[in-house]
Amino acid sequence: MNWTRLKAALIVSSLIGAGAVAHGADSPKIQNGGTVVTVPGVGLAPPSAMNGFNPLLTSSAYDSEAESLMYQPLLWVNRDFKINFKLSIAKKIVVGQKDRSYTVYLSRHWKWSDGVPVTTADVAYTYHMLMKLGPLWPGWDSGGFPGDIQSFKVRGPYAFQVVTTRSVNPTWFELSGLSDFYPYPAHSWQHYTVKQMNDNMTNPQFYSVVDGPFRLESFHAGRYASMVPNPAYSGPDKPHISRLIFRFLNSNASVFFALKRGTIQLGNLPPSLYPARKQLTDDRLTISGPNWGFNYLGFNFSNPKIAFVKSVLVRQAMMHAINQNLMIKVMGFGHGARAYGLVPGNPPVYLSPEAKTLLRQGAYDPALADKLLNEAGWHRGPDGIRVKDGHKMVFTLYIPPSMVRGPTLLATMFAKVGILVRMREMPFNEIYEKMIDPHSKNWQAVYLAWSQTAYPTGGSVFKCGGVQNSYHYCNKKMDVMMDKIRITPGLDALYKFQNYFTEQQPVIVLPNMQLFVMAAKNIHGVSHAITPGGGFYPQFLWVSHDK
Repeated sequence: MNWTRLKAALIVSSLIGAGAVAHGADSPKIQNGGTVVTVPGVGLAPPSAMNGFNPLLTSSAYDSEAESLMYQPLLWVNRDFKINFKLSIAKKIVVGQKDRSYTVYLSRHWKWSDGVPVTTADVAYTYHMLMKLGPLWPGWDSGGFPGDIQSFKVRGPYAFQVVTTRSVNPTWFELSGLSDFYPYPAHSWQHYTVKQMNDNMTNPQFYSVVDGPFRLESFHAGRYASMVPNPAYSGPDKPHISRLIFRFLNSNASVFFALKRGTIQLGNLPPSLYPARKQLTDDRLTISGPNWGFNYLGFNFSNPKIAFVKSVLVRQAMMHAINQNLMIKVMGFGHGARAYGLVPGNPPVYLSPEAKTLLRQGAYDPALADKLLNEAGWHRGPDGIRVKDGHKMVFTLYIPPSMVRGPTLLATMFAKVGILVRMREMPFNEIYEKMIDPHSKNWQAVYLAWSQTAYPTGGSVFKCGGVQNSYHYCNKKMDVMMDKIRITPGLDALYKFQNYFTEQQPVIVLPNMQLFVMAAKNIHGVSHAITPGGGFYPQFLWVSHDK
């Protein structure tokens, strides 16, 4: 079901495994050159087109997959949720008294592809652009930006200081707040207006100055985007391949047949076609994930036709009606993990004791679901569908192409407790467009996934009036609990919040599936390039040319 994830702000952390920055001693000798053709979403989700490459203005995970190859993060977060300063633009952070000032020092060796050093001028450009964009920036009101920031000051070409309005949780602010201060090329972008930046969303010339391992070579709308190595990359791992091409395919099945024909060399094997993997005789299988995020069934709480979802008893009943073990067996052929909250269970670093117990025991209990729905006043009608005050418990679920299996299972499980689900298939971009329209009350339910930042709070997704809250969900108590995470050191506040989230189910959390990735046998380094968290780092790929 991990068909896509929306980028929770612009700073989806680089959750790369510690071993992914070095090649094993027993590996064959690395060769340079060659082209790798893949699809957007590899290692993460079913395919979709890329629509833009400006990280200040985009929020799709498909776009950010390419953007993350072009721009190096201020803070590179490892799989153990520690900052890897060797791969970060920053070299250290000094926290001041009362956890209110954060002075960040930059490494001096990073340079843009035109030779200009990466400095605090680039960080300052980003900060002022985010303030200028305001809510137009998808990460607004997440990670403490801007509400918890009192001041931003440049302390020299390689140091800047952020002072917060109050004492904050240092771990949360570093991983979810300071990460917003991605340096972008001020000397290249500062003369453009926001409109001009929008107009150049796919223009390779606009993105000619980069500091990441790759740069955008060409873009062909609806067809493909190609990237080539940045020869001036300052990082420790230079790309081995000569070109990376993202082909824009529109369905899981098309990926399978492209792999079979050899028109792509790297792509996700659709779970439904897992038994047919032996047909791909020239490919090897890598199992990845589950990704660092959560899958879910989400509702439009502003739509009066499905007002029943406002009842916590109804949402709890839906949670207990879902047989997650069956979903994992049918959809992932046993490769997956139960999930009931917004904090991922792999690795279990942030899980509360209660969450760990729930994951071990499971929550499937259709008898309890029936009981809760009866308590909420919804009783079965003659056709078995629940009715209250003349209204049936029915909703329409938007699903992406070729992803019918998961929703069909959900519909069958819900039907057993008297809930009718109607499914409507449409392209991801159309679903997303309907969701982000703040005035749209027409859509009812969506079948999606959401990535998490390195400190998994959900950002503004569930905050009353939050920029990313496309669901119009509002719970003042949850807002207070989210705020306490920001100001309380340690994990106790996060534990209480995640437990309350699981009880409330603002979205119905679904199991996390692992992904099956197929690569041509002459493509090496896949296990390094595709991380357990769903990150894609093709600088670790190489192509063997031996015949």
